[in-house]
Amino acid sequence: ERSRMTYGWRHVQNIINFSPAQEKSIKQTSSALYTYLIGCHYGHLLDFSCALVCYLVIFPYTFPYAAQFSWDWVSIVVAYNLACEFIFYGFWHHLTYMSSYSKNLKSVKYNPVNQYETPSTHLHREVIFTTLGFLQSSAYQCIMMHLWAAGYVPYYDNFWAYPLYSIFHLALVTYWREFHFYWVHRAMHPWFDRKLGLMDGDVGAFLYRHVHSLHHKSYNPGPFSGLSMHPVEHFFYYTCTLLPLVFTLHPMHFLYAKFHADIAPIAGHDGYADPGGDADFHWLHHAKLECNFGVPLINFDKMFGSWLDYNDYKSKSKD
Repeated sequence: ERSRMTYGWRHVQNIINFSPAQEKSIKQTSSALYTYLIGCHYGHLLDFSCALVCYLVIFPYTFPYAAQFSWDWVSIVVAYNLACEFIFYGFWHHLTYMSSYSKNLKSVKYNPVNQYETPSTHLHREVIFTTLGFLQSSAYQCIMMHLWAAGYVPYYDNFWAYPLYSIFHLALVTYWREFHFYWVHRAMHPWFDRKLGLMDGDVGAFLYRHVHSLHHKSYNPGPFSGLSMHPVEHFFYYTCTLLPLVFTLHPMHFLYAKFHADIAPIAGHDGYADPGGDADFHWLHHAKLECNFGVPLINFDKMFGSWLDYNDYKSKSKD
């Protein structure tokens, strides 16, 4: 499942049971058909579960009042989102960098240096900006709920009234997210040269220097690095949730896209091969900058010549 950038119960079990001697035996292979039709969705069950709980538990207490902005219902939405952040980001950080199990993972860490072992501002910065990301994500959710409840944007509340349409758009979230992530992310890297700026027509170089470079301060990333972004980048990143402005959708479609964007970055930035997040392609992006802007599920990097294979990189490093 090389397309995933999130974690699930299988990864927790694998880390608890992992020993360095197992390193070569846990690699899994899967057909392209499985990856594109099943694996890419199965790998995001945690994201989907957060969305489903939000819809079943939080929505009934908030949506009936959303036609008018009120701290009473907004605070519940914000509290749920922040709880998801600290439970899931905090748990994965603890498991992979602080618990006794993390010692066994040293052999599969891409960068052997533990960036959190000595006192530094890395974790402090990452937690602050990740929290700002979740606050902005919460704002997106509150605004969309208000637009629905006030009648500004159409929606439907019976998911199974249009089963094929509903399932199609739910499955579409995974592919849409990877498409959206590549282009928003690529736009924030230099289009021509990092030394250029707006007056030279290089919007990407300008955005990298003033916005996206904050994310790349995590050159040796960990779980909290994933959403450690400048608020301007958060704004563009979460535009992936705005499909309800184009299509009439069920709230679950919005919530799944939102929590996909919230949760998926955790394991994709944890810095470990299997049994960790196993996102060597994105670790390389943080280490080398101008490669692997997207995710292999929709591999625009191969299409545009910016793909760097981890095994090739390691082979050249040994030469």
